[in-house]
Amino acid sequence: MASNEKTLKEILAKVLILEENDVNDAVSRENTESWDSLAHLMLITEVESAFGVTFSDEDIIEIKTVGDLKSKLRKLGVKL
Repeated sequence: MASNEKTLKEILAKVLILEENDVNDAVSRENTESWDSLAHLMLITEVESAFGVTFSDEDIIEIKTVGDLKSKLRKLGVKL
């Protein structure tokens, strides 16, 4: 696993209170009870800080799954 992907998985597990093994692209706001609005903001802040990126307001709203988050990071030049 690439180090960026490991870092992302660690952030997701910490913020969403999941085991790292349970983090995958299908994890979403709809199927993860702990992914509420506060956790979403914490997740965005942690990811922006860890990867030195800034999401647009539109990106933040559009992120509904881990797969979405990875896609937005790739568009910002982060290699996963």
